[in-house]
Amino acid sequence: MALVTTTALCLRKLDFSETSQILSLLTDKLGTVAVIAKGVKRPKSSTGGPLDVMCLYEVVLYDKAKRGVLSILAQAQLMDFFPWLRRRYKAFYAAESLRELLMSIEVDAHDAPPILILAVKALRDLKDPGGENRALATFSYGLLRALGTEPVLTHCIVTGREPSGKRAVSFSVDEMGLVSSPHDQGRKDIVRIGPQTLRALLALARGSGAPDMPVDGWRGAFTLLAWLVARQGGRKLKAAPKLDTSRVL
Repeated sequence: MALVTTTALCLRKLDFSETSQILSLLTDKLGTVAVIAKGVKRPKSSTGGPLDVMCLYEVVLYDKAKRGVLSILAQAQLMDFFPWLRRRYKAFYAAESLRELLMSIEVDAHDAPPILILAVKALRDLKDPGGENRALATFSYGLLRALGTEPVLTHCIVTGREPSGKRAVSFSVDEMGLVSSPHDQGRKDIVRIGPQTLRALLALARGSGAPDMPVDGWRGAFTLLAWLVARQGGRKLKAAPKLDTSRVL
């Protein structure tokens, strides 16, 4: 077994016996790993107590390096617990959406460093009241890119034309890009995107701030991007907004 020191975000915890936990950790060196924390609830535990979800730790693991085999937590030191997530319901719910997205995909060691950085930045951005949907949309877009998938949001994938921004546009889920009329006719993979949501998506694609964006625009962007992330992992989301293809985002 290799002894690994790594930064870890706790995504899930499960009580195991009276003194131990089973954890899912997103680490910057190993990706997502399942870990058993033996005796973590004992008063003299080397971890200082049980671990909690959406807290950032520096951990030492005995890595089994085998799929389906639990690694062993040797030590853990709390680095940040993002206190605003425990104080405001909107921030807490947004963190749950972020956690659900991370649990919906498999993160390997290669992709782990940028994804962990994205997650920590998003959790810190949730400190600002009212910025929850923007933080989640930014995280979801970055997560898609880290997974090697970048939706085409600046122009039609068929004609190359840029949207006017004044009317709803069509987005092809299968081809991951905008499709202008008449090329969107008769397709079953189309999601309609309204001007506000498109503006938010364009801000993400172009790397511009757009601080005056309406809340509904960021929420629409997050709804689409979160659904695209979950589609990569083949899982359904519960905390994130549902994608209703019969309505304009």
